[in-house]
Amino acid sequence: MSPIITHQDELELAKNEKELASQIKKLAKWQRAVGKSQIKLASDLAKMNIERQTLNRIFRDVLKQMQTLAREHRSNVDDEEVKIFQNLINENDEYLEANTLYVNAIKDLAIRKQDLATRKDLFANALIELAGRRSNVIKKALNIEKTKNKLIEGAKLTELENQLNDSQREFDRAKNILLKEIEQFLQVRAELNDLWLKLKESISEMS
Repeated sequence: MSPIITHQDELELAKNEKELASQIKKLAKWQRAVGKSQIKLASDLAKMNIERQTLNRIFRDVLKQMQTLAREHRSNVDDEEVKIFQNLINENDEYLEANTLYVNAIKDLAIRKQDLATRKDLFANALIELAGRRSNVIKKALNIEKTKNKLIEGAKLTELENQLNDSQREFDRAKNILLKEIEQFLQVRAELNDLWLKLKESISEMS
């Protein structure tokens, strides 16, 4: 046998919806903080890339001198050393390319994470609005029940019923807005998930 649903149950739902909205906003705040940290990380990695480019330029200057000396049999540079330096330069080039992809992936992810935080706030705001409208509808319905019990004149009852109908329409509009916000939130979250996969793909051996 199903439990009897009362007006109090729906008022409790409205209360829980507000609590849920508050928690969504807290998560959005932390998500923004993480996004800012990721942007800072991307900026630091980009600066490190510039230093590595400078390193590779100097490596090439050294390699060129070593290649010249290696042709002289009396020099203290041999082909094995030249080969080692050439490999180091090639590995650095590969790292620079991989790290550039990694930095761009982090930036894209961080920016989209900020967008998701905004969508969460809009989701939470719509949920708060819906909860308020829900409470309003229930309270007006309860008021009508009390009025009927007091045998109030018909005109007053009609006025209260019209107010209830208006509140119900406002609730329905708030519900439609919430559903649209949820849809947009899910869309941005799906895009963010795709960016996480791109970030994963951009990761290779780096040192």
